[in-house]
Amino acid sequence: MRLKSIHLLAMALLISVALIAMNVRAQTPAQLYDLSGMAAHQRHFQDALSAAQQRYAQQLPANVHASLVNKSNQRFEPQAMQDRARSRLAVTLPDSAHEKAIEFYRSPLGRKVVTMETRATAPASVKEMQRGIPQQQIDPQRYTLLRQLGTTLPALEVGVEVSMALANLATDSANELLGGLFQVPVDLVSARRENIRNQMVPELPNTLAYVYRDLSNQELEQYLQWTQTAEGVATYQAMTQATSEALNP
Repeated sequence: MRLKSIHLLAMALLISVALIAMNVRAQTPAQLYDLSGMAAHQRHFQDALSAAQQRYAQQLPANVHASLVNKSNQRFEPQAMQDRARSRLAVTLPDSAHEKAIEFYRSPLGRKVVTMETRATAPASVKEMQRGIPQQQIDPQRYTLLRQLGTTLPALEVGVEVSMALANLATDSANELLGGLFQVPVDLVSARRENIRNQMVPELPNTLAYVYRDLSNQELEQYLQWTQTAEGVATYQAMTQATSEALNP
């Protein structure tokens, strides 16, 4: 059967609509990646990586350090990390959660939260916090909110993943340089992960109190409520997976 012009026009319109829908869907993870602060956090990770590389230059033989820089630059290449994270968000997070997450991060509270979270991972803030976070004076209500927030946000898990990624640089480079002769036992890696986690857990409430110090109790409660919704839980689970995949190609 020969298609008439009207049929061809209808098909063209349908294809155009499908392509537009696919394009919007593809842009959504990128939009969330930027709005949520993940893009800024990755840039800050690159700063931390550069600082770690410079620090190891003073501790390792020149050939081992050269291997470390080369290997880490390949593993943590910015565009590749970004692509892995965005792809994981696209695959993991349902459309409904995407929409709710974007709605939250576009809200005044969401923008305020992102400003505080990205400020906390900036090089100057990290350097300051490494010297010790001042003990925050908080009332019982706020302390309860922060402890609950610590169980819903991926701050601990992401912190452990980033710390492990940076801590393993020298080990991975030495292993490659020695042709696989130097292998770190799995139980030792697990122990290192647990040690990092155990160091972070007691400090988490005070760290969160410091990061969100400019949020009122009401804003903090509103943020907690978002993280506890089905869409909020799905969003932070997807972000955790995206971060892990970005760090572990």
